[in-house]
Amino acid sequence: MTHSHHKHPAGQAPVIEKTASLDEIKLMPGDALQLQQMVAGQNERLTVRVIGVMKPKSVLVTAPVIEGKLIFVREAQPFLVRAFSGLNVCAFKTNVLKAHHTPFPYLHLAYPDSVQIMRIRKAVRAEVQLITAVHDKEGGRQIAAARIVDLSVGGARLMANNAFGEKDQLVFLSFKIKLDDIEEYIQTPAIIRAISQEDDETGRKVTVVGVQFENLSQNHRLLIMNMVYQFLLKETD
Repeated sequence: MTHSHHKHPAGQAPVIEKTASLDEIKLMPGDALQLQQMVAGQNERLTVRVIGVMKPKSVLVTAPVIEGKLIFVREAQPFLVRAFSGLNVCAFKTNVLKAHHTPFPYLHLAYPDSVQIMRIRKAVRAEVQLITAVHDKEGGRQIAAARIVDLSVGGARLMANNAFGEKDQLVFLSFKIKLDDIEEYIQTPAIIRAISQEDDETGRKVTVVGVQFENLSQNHRLLIMNMVYQFLLKETD
């Protein structure tokens, strides 16, 4: 297992801090979890949602779906599960106790004996390509269309063909995040912290704007973190 292909700077990978009980993580209904098969060469991660936790028996989650298709999961199949909580990523091993299809597809995962908690930095970021609309205020007029090329829980780097805004100005961003079949619109106020002119990948002059998110909701923080981690975890395998 080599880590030579990391694109992110040293120190961005999660660091295992402690072992805890699942109780301490406070999984809530609707939280996103990632399931990874415990098979060599299987790096695909399936995103599911927590339905509830029945301590000490099981964790109930929705069955994984990719592009509208239900993924077959057999009973006793082992998984590595990752959860995101605050600024921590948590991992535990489990297996499928039962897969049910009615009244909707869901799984019982074995309640883990312990969970590894890894601390992550707010600055951890992923290189992405997300189209975003920039408005002068919530529900206001659109002042630019841009691409988010770099995303973290703290903020983003945008590229736009035309200059917009000025330093310390408050703007309003709306963009869509997709995790497997889960699509969500994120709408958030952001403060412009930096503006510069750069060449993009094709050598065209573009305006690069660094923004800091203001008042990101807990759900949106988790979604962004999940996306950032999906990206980083792909790189750290």
